[in-house]
Amino acid sequence: MEVKQKELRGNGKLRSINIEAENLAEATHKTIIACYDAGARVETPKQRPDMTLGYDSPIEITILNPNSEPKIYNPANLDFPKGNLEYCYAVTHGIHNHRKKCEEHPEWWGYTYNERFVDQMPFVFQRIKADWDEKGRMTGRDYFFTIWRAGDDIVLEQPDPPCWQSGQIRFLHNEEGNIVMNYLTHWRSRDLFKAWNQNILAQIELMKLIRDKTSNLIGEQIELGSYIDHSSSLHLYGLYVDRDGLDNTIKLMKKIPYEQMSWSFEDSLEQMSEMGSKDATLRLIAAQLDAEHKGHGLQQSRETLKNLEYDVENFDYPKEWDTWPESWDAEPDVSKLARVVK
Repeated sequence: MEVKQKELRGNGKLRSINIEAENLAEATHKTIIACYDAGARVETPKQRPDMTLGYDSPIEITILNPNSEPKIYNPANLDFPKGNLEYCYAVTHGIHNHRKKCEEHPEWWGYTYNERFVDQMPFVFQRIKADWDEKGRMTGRDYFFTIWRAGDDIVLEQPDPPCWQSGQIRFLHNEEGNIVMNYLTHWRSRDLFKAWNQNILAQIELMKLIRDKTSNLIGEQIELGSYIDHSSSLHLYGLYVDRDGLDNTIKLMKKIPYEQMSWSFEDSLEQMSEMGSKDATLRLIAAQLDAEHKGHGLQQSRETLKNLEYDVENFDYPKEWDTWPESWDAEPDVSKLARVVK
């Protein structure tokens, strides 16, 4: 395939980009513009003749106050509020772990992120607690879990290996002497325009739960520190230029302050969700999942659920949805790990 030489940038060499922001919406805004302005121009794996080249760069993003609002950056978050919330619980609590590629649903992924790390978490907390008990501190650099499974993901039969690769937890102290938890993730590849903002919504929720569990474990209050996100390839597809008018979107983004194009996550649920609040939306999600498990199909509407005699407004969702997953409290079980050391 002939590469459009006039579009090339960087003489074939990748250059890293570093972004720092106060909140998720600001980080999304800054990162999209930086990738567009300074990223390498590349052919994507699905490049077609006459398609505009994509934009691509290794990018590290530091969000200094990850739980602060706004978190939703509208130009780059294409899901409804309920979809964003559901995705968060798929990552943190594994509510979609049953949705894996099969004959009936070949379009689904062959893995879920949650199933890849959930059985590692008791080991992570065991290591944290051991350091606390033995040393009176948690300064380890080995509070680490991984998503990649070589036996499953490096083989040619896996056409779409996981984008997320690993998570790491680091504890420091601030000037007041309080414990501060920082959370770092590494990703091999990611769609910056249509996936990144939602991905990080879920990672921030996961970070908060890890903080809460650790605080409970050691009996000390822990503050949230930075969320640091590294992608070896964070990219904007050329298709978004040709089909979706990305060039014009970038022009608007450069003119309009990010705050005017952003939403609070909580506000989006209250003002845009069909249920009107986080609690009510969780009840709808739980009812839909219950109907799905009983063979009534996916994502049934409120009307259909009522016809199936669900009291959607009062349907109980699992109590663990209000805190960390119960599986994190289990004793470490090496037999559940993907790779068992004999």
